[in-house]
Amino acid sequence: MPADKSLSLLEEYTQAHGISGHEDAVRAIFVREMRGRTLSADGLGGVLAAPAKPAKGPRVVLTAHMDEIGFLVQEITPNGFLRLVPIGGWPDGVLSAQRLRVWARATQREFIGIVVALPPHQGGAQAATVDKAYVDIGARSREGVLQLGIRPGDPVAPDGPFTSLAEPGLYAAKAFDNRVGMTALTLATHQLQAKPTPNQYLALATVQEEVGCRGATVAARLAKPDVVIVLEGPPADDVPGMNPAESQGSLGAGVQVRAFDPTAIMNPRLVDLTLQVAAERGIPCQLAVRRTGGTDARSFQANELGVPVIVLGVPARYIHTHNAVIDVADLKACVDLAVALVRKLDAKTVAGLTAVL
Repeated sequence: MPADKSLSLLEEYTQAHGISGHEDAVRAIFVREMRGRTLSADGLGGVLAAPAKPAKGPRVVLTAHMDEIGFLVQEITPNGFLRLVPIGGWPDGVLSAQRLRVWARATQREFIGIVVALPPHQGGAQAATVDKAYVDIGARSREGVLQLGIRPGDPVAPDGPFTSLAEPGLYAAKAFDNRVGMTALTLATHQLQAKPTPNQYLALATVQEEVGCRGATVAARLAKPDVVIVLEGPPADDVPGMNPAESQGSLGAGVQVRAFDPTAIMNPRLVDLTLQVAAERGIPCQLAVRRTGGTDARSFQANELGVPVIVLGVPARYIHTHNAVIDVADLKACVDLAVALVRKLDAKTVAGLTAVL
């Protein structure tokens, strides 16, 4: 796929409104891009794309979650402000005066709102904590808000435009966690369609990762995987305030191969195989052992009798805010490694990942 197509797809994914439990716009892009494959869905909205012509061999699942963090409208004040409840992990201190996109489900309209922020003269340092966030959409009353079709329970997403930065290849946008994973999943699937794989390759888009990996728990039952490769947008740690000697996620250093986080111990043989494939193909990568965080790998590894998993990530600075930053060279490395790894996973190799007796 040409580079400009990759970028346009990445932009489209990031700008889609899709907080946890409301992934419809993201799912529509994925379904469109999976045209020609056999699609099925779970009851929460995850989508599995299988080859139109059934294949043989182990079921190798490449997966990414569709959802982003955001908010739900909790209540509407008498003077027309919206009080929000957070969906997913928002850090305090990033919301004051930021723009949000409010989706009115009843009227299928989107409205821009501004998070209420007091000036320093009025104690602004205490304003806009996540649990006390209010949004000004420019309405004068509760009745005015209701006339727009906005109701409690409507989803609210950050407004973070897709923006090219100073040096070529660096971009900022909302929702790189995990629309960069969705882009990698889509691009890898397009490449893998070019010729048969030594397995049953399945592309899986999950929901509700940001609220506890609920979608992956259900999607695993749909996909019935023998191996899972999770594609993610993990936090980069190459910024001021972090110890450079401990950085395991730097922009431009390649795809991040995760061996451990507090929610999942990756299959050691699969980690070794992944690093071997990267070395053979000359794909830049960086190995990560994380003290914090978690991914859908947590749910997939515990499916049925246990499933070997690996997480491939495109490091992103400032995730879970309005403006994350990635290097698209790392996205290319992620796609390249995912494709090469899928092609390596034949029946004998997959069986060897879990053989203990």
